[in-house]
Amino acid sequence: ARAFDSVDGKLNGTGGFVVRRGTQAYCYVNDCPHLHITLDFVPGRFMNKDAGLIQCANHGARFEIETGECVWGPCRGDALTSLPIRIVNGTVVLEAPPQ
Repeated sequence: ARAFDSVDGKLNGTGGFVVRRGTQAYCYVNDCPHLHITLDFVPGRFMNKDAGLIQCANHGARFEIETGECVWGPCRGDALTSLPIRIVNGTVVLEAPPQ
């Protein structure tokens, strides 16, 4: 996973992150739906030990990479906020900052 800072101040200071799986990429706001705190206690670390799920370092909630849905933890059934992206020549590009 790779983190990035706020885009034009429109991510409320939390920034976001991109996870690649094969040829696909998924982008989410760095905000846990449980307590609305950042997911990465250690900057840039978003994955669980086997890198199969996104994990909140604060309370251990785990999220599917492809959907952002919480599948384990205190916010089970909630989901991360996704951000629209496209891939241009192998580079992930944020489509437009959220309003």
